[in-house]
Amino acid sequence: MIPRLATLAEEVTECFADFDVGGGGDYVVELLAPEAQTTGGGKQRLQHLRLRPRRQGYAEVIAGSVNPIEKHAELRTFEHAFLVHEVRSKKALEITPQEWEQLLRKAEAFLQLANIESARVGPSPDLLRHARHTKRGRRVSPAALAVFLVVIVLATAVTALVVRKVMASRARAANVPSAPGEHGPE
Repeated sequence: MIPRLATLAEEVTECFADFDVGGGGDYVVELLAPEAQTTGGGKQRLQHLRLRPRRQGYAEVIAGSVNPIEKHAELRTFEHAFLVHEVRSKKALEITPQEWEQLLRKAEAFLQLANIESARVGPSPDLLRHARHTKRGRRVSPAALAVFLVVIVLATAVTALVVRKVMASRARAANVPSAPGEHGPE
C-alpha cells in the first residue's frame, strides 16, 4: 500500500510537470507523499496538493488535500486559497482566478482517473471572519482620519490667506499713484 501512496504523489508531479501557474512565484504543482513508512493507523493518510514556488520570497500555496485511502479529495476554491494566502503571508496571491480554475480542472481530471472523488471547498466562516478582521486592521482609524481632515482644512485656509494677501499686495501696487518727482510711463 505504501508504494501506491508514493506513486500517486509521483504521478501528480509528472502530470503537472509542464503546467504553468503563477506570476512572480512560478509555481510547481506537487502532491506531498507521506513522510513515514506507515500511515500511523491512517493519521498520516492525508496528502496536500501544493504549489511550491521556484523563486525565493514566495510562500507555498495549498490547493487542497487528498486522502487516497478513503478515495476523497478536497480542492480549495480560488477565494479559499486567496484568503488563506493573504492572511498567512500578508501578500496577495499572484495567481489569477483563470489560472486557478485551470489548475482545479486538471486536478479534478487527474483525480477522476485515479478513482478519487473530489469536491471544491470554499473558505470556512472562521476564515472569512479572520480575513475581514485582518482587513479591518489595515484600515485608517477614525482618529487618524479626523487629524488628516483637520490638517487638510488648515492647509487650505493658510493657502487661501496667502493667496488673498498676495493678490491684495499686487492690487495695491497697480493702484498706487506715482510719488511726486517720479514719472510714470507716458
